[in-house]
Amino acid sequence: MKKKLSEYKYLFIVGLIGIFLGCISTYSAMTIYQQKSPLGKINNFYQKLKKTYYCDISDKRLISGAIDGMLNSLSDPYSQKLEGNHLKQINGVLTGNSFGGIGVEMQVFHNKIVICSVLRDTPAFKAHIKVNDELIGVNGKNVDARNFMELSKMIRGKIGTKVTLTLIRNNKKIDVTVVRANIKQSTVSVRQKGSATIIAISQFDVNTAKDLREALKNAKVLHSKKLIIDLRNNPGGIMEQAMTCAAYFVPYGKIIMKYEGRNEHQIIRSNKKLSNNFRTKLKPIIIINQHTASASEIFTAALVDNQCAVTVGQHSFGKGTVQQVGVDDNVEYKFTIAKWLTPRGKWINKRGIKPTYETPVSDIENLPKFQTNTLLKYNMMGLDIAILQKYLMALGYLSNNLTGVYDNATLNSVKMFQKDNNLKVTGIVNKDIRYALYVAAYNKFYNDDVTVSKALSIDF
Repeated sequence: MKKKLSEYKYLFIVGLIGIFLGCISTYSAMTIYQQKSPLGKINNFYQKLKKTYYCDISDKRLISGAIDGMLNSLSDPYSQKLEGNHLKQINGVLTGNSFGGIGVEMQVFHNKIVICSVLRDTPAFKAHIKVNDELIGVNGKNVDARNFMELSKMIRGKIGTKVTLTLIRNNKKIDVTVVRANIKQSTVSVRQKGSATIIAISQFDVNTAKDLREALKNAKVLHSKKLIIDLRNNPGGIMEQAMTCAAYFVPYGKIIMKYEGRNEHQIIRSNKKLSNNFRTKLKPIIIINQHTASASEIFTAALVDNQCAVTVGQHSFGKGTVQQVGVDDNVEYKFTIAKWLTPRGKWINKRGIKPTYETPVSDIENLPKFQTNTLLKYNMMGLDIAILQKYLMALGYLSNNLTGVYDNATLNSVKMFQKDNNLKVTGIVNKDIRYALYVAAYNKFYNDDVTVSKALSIDF
């Protein structure tokens, strides 16, 4: 019995020695791995900072900085950590933007604020607010074209709260009180221009394909002689949404795009599943510009390469890569995982799509906003004076006189603008005049849109 116990002790001791030697060898292997691994260098520097930096540093801060550094080292503008407004924008695309509001769209027409659209099943729709109602007041405060830029803030608000609109309908003034609700902000808007329908898509979010399908089913759209899809300033969005939208137009079996990742190559073709069994025979004219990018270029190239559309405008932006958005330990990020090619195999990255019919960039389209709210007066000079002169020239009130100095010619032009817009003629540019200039520029661009005019003239 004693012999057996001593054998057990021996075996137990040998076992302990084995475990000890195993731990040593494992530790040695890990040490060698850490010394050779790039992460070992990061860990060593991390430990050094934690021990010797002159003050305490949080782990979260160091880890976040390391992630930032790795993403920045890629020299890829589309690979980055997401935070602030950028994070909010990405989340809005992935979930669909919404706000507390009533469901109306407005525009300025002949210096009047007019309801141009009422979304179905919204508070405004249920309150019988009508298209072409003129808005003259919000919560008892008089509004006109000068307030146009502020109207969204005045009408939107906390869900469940009330807002009262003062409207003119059939020459009668009426007050309509509406309870704000959650409004899904559609990326798709539709308007008629003569016998043509213009569908503008601002970006491709989770609801875009559904909203576009509903727009294409509309009787007015179906019976329009011409369909124009406006993708100007569309920065892209969700790739799958753009492919679904393209499948509405591209015949089944035809290539929509080619996807090339490190270990994955795909050819995506139009099919019933992708299009949710919806197809249209309409062939649109697509408007693009230098800010049409990414998913909107996927949509455009799919239709153009398959001869389902032609394009009008300027060269598109040229973003031919695909990003993945993810979360790791509460850090949100995106980085490039693939590139995409057009159906004909072209990589448009940094090249863009050349329009079928090129039109010049409108002077009004690229007008900058004023930098300050400072009163602008005679004899002043600076950047805001130059911006003022750009507006006056674009609106036809001033000949080529970009001096940055508030001279006699600028003064006379401001007074003329004030007179034409029923504003007090002072020659002084205040906040109200700035807004009036913004509205006038918007109206001129909207009514004298050279690119839309070109699109309307094309037979396709």
